[in-house]
Amino acid sequence: VLSKKEILFSILLTFFGFFLILFDTVYRPDAGLYHLPFIKILNEEKIIFGLFNLHARFGHISILQYSSAFNNNIFLGEIGILIPLLCIYSLLTFYFLGDILNFIFNSKNKSYNFTSIYFSSLVLLYIAYKINRYSEFGNDAVGHLLFFYLISKLINLKNINYFNFKKIYLISVFTILNKFTLIFSLLIPAYFFFKNKISFKKTIFSFPTLFLILWIVRNIITSGCLIYPQTSTCFVNLDWSNEKKIQIESLSAEAWAKDWPNRIDKNISMKDYSKNFNWLSSWMNNHFKKIVEILIPYLTTLFLIFLYFKSKVKKIIYFDNVNLPLLISLFGSIIFFVKFPIYRYGYSYLISFFILTSIYLIKFYNLKKIKKLCMFVLFIFCISFVFKQTDRYFKFYEKRSFIPKFYNKEIKYEKIKIKNNSFYNLTLNSLCMYDINLCTPYINDELTATEKYGYKFFKSK
Repeated sequence: VLSKKEILFSILLTFFGFFLILFDTVYRPDAGLYHLPFIKILNEEKIIFGLFNLHARFGHISILQYSSAFNNNIFLGEIGILIPLLCIYSLLTFYFLGDILNFIFNSKNKSYNFTSIYFSSLVLLYIAYKINRYSEFGNDAVGHLLFFYLISKLINLKNINYFNFKKIYLISVFTILNKFTLIFSLLIPAYFFFKNKISFKKTIFSFPTLFLILWIVRNIITSGCLIYPQTSTCFVNLDWSNEKKIQIESLSAEAWAKDWPNRIDKNISMKDYSKNFNWLSSWMNNHFKKIVEILIPYLTTLFLIFLYFKSKVKKIIYFDNVNLPLLISLFGSIIFFVKFPIYRYGYSYLISFFILTSIYLIKFYNLKKIKKLCMFVLFIFCISFVFKQTDRYFKFYEKRSFIPKFYNKEIKYEKIKIKNNSFYNLTLNSLCMYDINLCTPYINDELTATEKYGYKFFKSK
């Protein structure tokens, strides 16, 4: 039986999610390009081997698309595909919000981890500033919020039992299956594994490990790679594997992350461009400026909060549990810069690093100042949420439907027949959306298909 508190929480969460999604859209262009068409395939097809041959982006799919496909059921219908992203975002936002509210209104409890309260406040401040539009979430927002959550747990927990370890391990696995660039999330359960001497045998035979193995098997089925498109992890002799295509995708993925379209030397190859920081000047002149534009308002606020905490304060109790999460976020930030410096790929590393650095430099806290910080953040969060959502309502209530549309207004496509009596659908709307099964916006003259044991195998020369 649900308690009154749990019922109230469920009602608040439902209304929060409803107002968040109202009159919004899906993430463009990625949702229409490969998120939604992949969900369509999951809902209408059996397992397809070599699906990346139909569309290279299908090899980059997140666990979130599988969650969305699962929610298209007899209870929710097609609208269910929108719910997982909304629910996970809302739950994680309410986690940080709840950390603050519990501190403000539960004065009887004196056993707070004030490092955690400070961290939650500044994460919530960033959510209010930058992670507050459903149409901007894509596959990125959930992964980054999960990383913030794991850092919070690392700050809060010292000695944990096997049950809690499994939960953290599972969440870290879910994080990287959602966004592989957040691979360093695994350092958090690894720390607890060694520190608390967790059984190696139990860990190997646990559900999170099985979950990770099943995902790797899925990767092999879809692309022939353990980790797509890392060529060193690919089995090039599989019938559905395509070594040339994987190499091209691997080179282009890194080059585009390093601002390839704005390269200065138009004659340089993608391989050479990505080496030896040849990309740095182009990146500094373009994408770096976008990152700075995004970060300046937040870092300015963070600096003012830092000054507020450093001025006229009595040294009462030091912030603790900062060093390891600071090192993990620093390491992630360095790898982000060297390998995939697109802001949306690694901003949770950067934001965590900036927050934890400010905690490290402040060193000690004042109870009244932390409480004022929480009140300030709570006020900003509420104002930001109300303003940004209502602004959208007034602007689009006559132009958009209540919920995001995941079909094109007019479904246009051409059925392309390929060898062995198979086919795929070429969208004529530039984006596939959730229109039709086996959809791609690209013509593939080299695509062939076979069928064995009732399963399709897509191949490409």
